[in-house]
Amino acid sequence: MIEKIYLCDVKTYKDKLNREYALTAVQLENLIAEMQPVHFDKGTFVVCEGERNDHLYILKSGVWRNFRVNDGEEMTLWFASEGEFVFPVWGYAYNEPSKTTIEVEADSEGFAISKKRINELCATSLDMANLFRTVFEHHAFWMENFLLFFADNVSAEQRYLAIMQKSPELLQQVSLKKLASYLYVTPQSLSRIRAGLRKR
Repeated sequence: MIEKIYLCDVKTYKDKLNREYALTAVQLENLIAEMQPVHFDKGTFVVCEGERNDHLYILKSGVWRNFRVNDGEEMTLWFASEGEFVFPVWGYAYNEPSKTTIEVEADSEGFAISKKRINELCATSLDMANLFRTVFEHHAFWMENFLLFFADNVSAEQRYLAIMQKSPELLQQVSLKKLASYLYVTPQSLSRIRAGLRKR
């Protein structure tokens, strides 16, 4: 089951989008044609907790991290990398302030489109309405599988191996501390896990 959900052998962000979101090449090109190119430098914030952002993004390159602060400690909720859709849920769905922060972990290129523009496209094109329905259905499926995987009481080592399979770029572009918070372990424990795997 881990391999089915997490293993993604792709070469470009478009390959990954086609595979994980069931989009055809034509659908993807039509969508990108309606979006604006964007660039984010490492260390910038796509949205901060308490702010609003109603955009949908496609990551062409780079890594983003979603987190919130609890008792002074950052809790990483998810990472996103090339070939993934990202949207601040509260701002996009309800036009409310975000309850989390999305930070750019590595210089990123991508595309953005506002909720207003999506609504306009869906109102005038059945093809576009079906495209966005497909995107959100697959995004929900991916997120549910992700949550179930973490809920299955797998070990921290298994969670780390899953990251190695699905998103090896995280290991080069994300700090040990932030990666550890995502795996619900201390940085020291993660160092021991990595050292143990290198010895095998």
